Amino acid sequence: MSNKNNDLDSVYQRIWEAIVAHKLLPGTRLKEEDLSETFGISRGFVRKLLLQLSHHKLVNLVPNSGAFVAEPSPEEAREIFQARRLIEAELVRELASTCTAQDKRLLQEHVAREHQAFAEGQQSLRIRLSGEFHLLIGKLANKPVLTSFLHEIIPRSSLIIALYPGPGPLKGKARHAGVSCSEHDGLIDAIGAHQVDKAVRLMIDHLNEIEAQLQLEPAGEEDVDLKAIFAQP
Repeated sequence: MSNKNNDLDSVYQRIWEAIVAHKLLPGTRLKEEDLSETFGISRGFVRKLLLQLSHHKLVNLVPNSGAFVAEPSPEEAREIFQARRLIEAELVRELASTCTAQDKRLLQEHVAREHQAFAEGQQSLRIRLSGEFHLLIGKLANKPVLTSFLHEIIPRSSLIIALYPGPGPLKGKARHAGVSCSEHDGLIDAIGAHQVDKAVRLMIDHLNEIEAQLQLEPAGEEDVDLKAIFAQP
């Protein structure tokens, strides 16, 4: 087994991608033995990895029980989307001010992959590409500090979307994917045209729409027909 730091970073990235793509859902148990065998790393490295994931609030370490993919509370969810609005408004403001033809082309190529994945029903890939689109904006804006913060909270956003799907015929991944596909296109148009205020507004509206789809409030009580439930067959 290798004990190089880049191996640990690689495994961390793969788990990060699995969370973003909703392949690892909130509450999933991460067994040390399984991770060790899957990635060919020692149990000691697995423990370091899980500790790192817990520091980034992606994993909960429960004494005498093990490690579990985090389950953010509704309060955490609201705060995370508040943080995203603050960070991403500045990232898109910067990029809309400086966007080159090549920057716009890179964004368009990325969103084309999103559309293809959505059309082919590859929802896990679509969700991962959606998160990476937001990180690409940060990269092109050349704001590494803000982008590093975003890199930490994008997976937590994905956990929230999986944990609190809103009501309606489309829920969770599918609903989020449908919204993002169209809104990313409009955002690129504004960024490419250097329409700074419009791009910022579209980004904030986009994040507001995603948050609004979530069921963060407890469902209202419904009348229960006890007679029907306990009626003799």
